Amino acid sequence: MFTKPKLASKTLGDEQPLVEEDANLMLAQEPKHRLKRLKSIIKIVALVLFIIMINSLTFSPEKAITPYLTAISILLLLYKFMAEDTTNIVAGMLLWLVTILASYFAWKHHGLFDTAILVFPCILIYAAMLGSRSFTLPILLFMILIVYAFAWASSTGFLEGQVPFTEGLWGKANQVAVILALYTFSIGLLMGDIKILMQKLLGENKKVSSAQKQAEILSHFNRLTRLPNEQVCKEQLSFILDNTESRDDIVALLTLDLDKFQWINSSLGHEVGDKFLIDLAQRLVSFNNENIDIYHVNGNVFLATIEAKDYEEISEFAHQLLHATYRTFYIDDYELEVTASIGIATAPFDGDNFDTLRHRSEIALSHAKKQENNSFRYFDLQMEKDINARMSMVQDLKRAIENKEFEIYYQPKVELTSEKMIGAEALIRWHRPEHGIVSPADFIPVAESSGLISEIGKWLLYEACQHCKTWHTLGFHDFSIAVNLSPIQFRRGNLPSIVSKALKHADLSANYLELEITESLFIDDTEHVKEQIHAITAKGVSMAIDDFGTGYSNLNYLTNFNASTLKIDRSFIKDLLTSAQHLHIVNAIIQMSQVMEIDCIAEGIEDTATWDILKSLGCQYGQGYYWSEPLPYKEFCRLAQNHIKHHQSAPA
Repeated sequence: MFTKPKLASKTLGDEQPLVEEDANLMLAQEPKHRLKRLKSIIKIVALVLFIIMINSLTFSPEKAITPYLTAISILLLLYKFMAEDTTNIVAGMLLWLVTILASYFAWKHHGLFDTAILVFPCILIYAAMLGSRSFTLPILLFMILIVYAFAWASSTGFLEGQVPFTEGLWGKANQVAVILALYTFSIGLLMGDIKILMQKLLGENKKVSSAQKQAEILSHFNRLTRLPNEQVCKEQLSFILDNTESRDDIVALLTLDLDKFQWINSSLGHEVGDKFLIDLAQRLVSFNNENIDIYHVNGNVFLATIEAKDYEEISEFAHQLLHATYRTFYIDDYELEVTASIGIATAPFDGDNFDTLRHRSEIALSHAKKQENNSFRYFDLQMEKDINARMSMVQDLKRAIENKEFEIYYQPKVELTSEKMIGAEALIRWHRPEHGIVSPADFIPVAESSGLISEIGKWLLYEACQHCKTWHTLGFHDFSIAVNLSPIQFRRGNLPSIVSKALKHADLSANYLELEITESLFIDDTEHVKEQIHAITAKGVSMAIDDFGTGYSNLNYLTNFNASTLKIDRSFIKDLLTSAQHLHIVNAIIQMSQVMEIDCIAEGIEDTATWDILKSLGCQYGQGYYWSEPLPYKEFCRLAQNHIKHHQSAPA
């Protein structure tokens, strides 16, 4: 087995030590900056002393260089032996060295009037920069003492070589002392403000650093369950795949998706849903070991990785995950039971990188969801081929709408007793380039899942209504048209408006339009569907229940949804002659429709015997290959004309 890289922190609760460590690192950097700054000042002072020494050698008659060389030597020694833990000592020595040196040169030359006095303000600035009041105040007091000493020495004649000045020496001393004190006070205020600003900046820097660290931590964990997220899974799985050139183990990525988890949030509230996810995460994380890791992608999706010896071990792990999921959860006052589906992709067989394995586990998951609840599927290449074919069909369907590649075929509806044609059912066909005619059974499910069925259904409705109006102008005055609706067309809530506009566009009376719906429509958002059906039937349009008997047959549907016609599914009709059970079912449906005063139409009639039985049972209408297969519009028109001529010429 191979060890995957672990995060510095495994839970969200570990971020505080990291923040403190970061703050300590920032504080540790301050002595380094102080040391660097002090070295720079020593270099500057040494350079200035060297320049003054050269100036003295060039222009001064005394040629005294010993004090300069001594001071420069001391500075070099301080520079050489200076370290982070000695910066305060070196700074103090530097300041006092320069102060004493400046005082010495002033004493040697002109006292209060010597240019060396001008160095005092610079020393005070450096004292404020390098230290605190403990540095600045002693040096200031020493400077004031020196100033008054110069004044005394000058007034008594003790100081030689001074500039002739006999009046106001003590006043001059007072001025210099006051200026130095004021200078120190001003520098102290300025440095205090600067330090306060620096402290604020440091505090803000700590906050920003803390926020960045927390963001980094949160970017690796789910906020709710505190499990590592998909990014961590990608990093750790990629590490394994990149560092294992050859091995006997199989690495599997499992995508677990909770079925209908949104029901918990919508029915019981998000608080219950969050508690459920936390409990589930605690169950799943119990599987973690050196070969298994659990991750939380989002709401109802979890990932798991396992390094296994064989597929049997992976399947057993998948069963354990499903078992942990469907065991009862006790949340507040609720007992919750959920199901899940799992898609599995393995390396190196299904891919050698995370993105490929993740994509293919999702494909396997979609197939698992089509099976029974609490099931899992392994990825295989045929799944991907099916997905690619579906995506290609979606793109072609989009172009088909634009390029008008659809065509309507019509199958006649016949009154069984008189064998008179009363209308037709509109059946869509797709002339797909390079594929020929595609059956609705192949492309309608794709159009429904992609949402394109709404646009296709709208086109079909408009076109069928227009054709029905044309039939009336051709003499087929009583012909009606039946159009199939998809449950998806009810979702937007604007179907009544579309139906009204289609009738108005074709100038077709509503009683000539019949809309066929399947029983599966009634199990999803019943009230929403019911409102739209009532709005449609209120306009005079009739509703037919298609494929009756094969789905969620319920008498309430017939009354609540204003059904006026039942269409008996062809699966019962085709075996009517050989299956007594089917005969009883068909007879029961016909008898029920008669009691409820609902029309009944049988699909799939292909021979005279079946026609005769249905007539004897009391079925009013039928359609099937016995009269005609579905025909293109023009061929259907010719069939209808011949049919009318035949009935007109038949003896009364």
